[in-house]
Amino acid sequence: MASRDEQSDLFLNSDAVGDDFFYDIIEKKLDINRDKFTIRLVLLSPATGKNENFVSVVYRAKIKIEMLETKLRRSVDVIVKVLLSTMEELKAFSVFPRERFMYEDVLSSYERIWLDRAGEKIRFGPRSIKFETDPYEIIVLDDLKAEKYEMLKRQAGLNLVQAKLLLEKLAKFHAASAIRYQTDGILQNYFDRKSTMPEFPEDSPFIQGFKRMHQGFADSVKNYGDCDEAAAKIASWDFKKLHNVWVDAAVPMGCGFQVMNHGDIWLNNMMFRSDEDGNSVDVKLIDFQIAFWASPVLDLLYFLVSSVADDIKIDHFDDLIEFYHEQLTSALKRVKFDQHIPTLSEINVDLLEKGGFACVCLMFILFVVKNDSSEEIDMETMMSGDADTLHRFYNGDGYKKAAKLWLHFLNKRGFLDTLIVEEKQEGL
Repeated sequence: MASRDEQSDLFLNSDAVGDDFFYDIIEKKLDINRDKFTIRLVLLSPATGKNENFVSVVYRAKIKIEMLETKLRRSVDVIVKVLLSTMEELKAFSVFPRERFMYEDVLSSYERIWLDRAGEKIRFGPRSIKFETDPYEIIVLDDLKAEKYEMLKRQAGLNLVQAKLLLEKLAKFHAASAIRYQTDGILQNYFDRKSTMPEFPEDSPFIQGFKRMHQGFADSVKNYGDCDEAAAKIASWDFKKLHNVWVDAAVPMGCGFQVMNHGDIWLNNMMFRSDEDGNSVDVKLIDFQIAFWASPVLDLLYFLVSSVADDIKIDHFDDLIEFYHEQLTSALKRVKFDQHIPTLSEINVDLLEKGGFACVCLMFILFVVKNDSSEEIDMETMMSGDADTLHRFYNGDGYKKAAKLWLHFLNKRGFLDTLIVEEKQEGL
């Protein structure tokens, strides 16, 4: 299997990114014909560092053009996102068509809902410019960095103000989705994870990779030294329940409420804009490759486990859940949602019922976030990693510190128990 760097080199040297590709971007972005301008220079550079996007490869393109009539020169900044993975299992998840539909249809519809129903202009993410499917799956987007948005350091995590800013935007996203669902249902089959998640055979790379990750995680926690109770429970997790939690948890709340989950809501999929004093004042979401319908608590658990600073995410867990509920309630009322609005108690019950999802996030995403080594992590590495590789990932200083906090918390709350199969009593 070609490495990510090798795949990237093949792409960059292919006809897929020839002159026509960039002329078409300028035509669509600026709404002008190509006989009105010439491209003088194209600068392509990685838009993310190592371990900051482990499904796609993302490039920043600066396209310098000159208007033929006026000789005016200008620069156009875009993001070029390419799915280079060769894993058939990833293609089965419909990541490209899903994200394309989100950018082409869903985000703009949510923004119209807020404008029409609440009178608020809001942007949830970048504008899409161009899509390609052959020979590569490519999405071209506005570069939010040109609008002064930036990614924050993933290892550090968000402070309390930034976390609340994200939760406020997420609540508005969820509220708009609840309105859209009332009129249009699930929109596309691939947004229904429960019925469309592919079933992988026992010997598939995906299942075998997941088993290796569970074993590597369990072995590492056992050797942490002060997590013995958590380690015993992790060793007792039922693998079928562990693997199926991605699907089994993707259902509405007990009260019937559900929203479009972003699905991958961690620090590298959000960009913040700051004021002159360095205070974060807005946030936009990116990377909608695995969006799906479910209870909003899945986005909440994924976000809290992966993206909030270690020194506040446990102490303020309940505060942040309550804050999200307040924002969701307000948002649903503003967009005139006329059905049952979940109570805080219902949210908390759902958090416990779907607590196994937090455990998977701890095992599956947190070590990507906290990895500060030069070793590159992508989906293929995660699924094919040997015992030594997984040991390094799960025993890095940053990961171990964060994991211990979560293990004690999740154990105390009963979340670790949700993946253990209860033994049946004799005679029952």
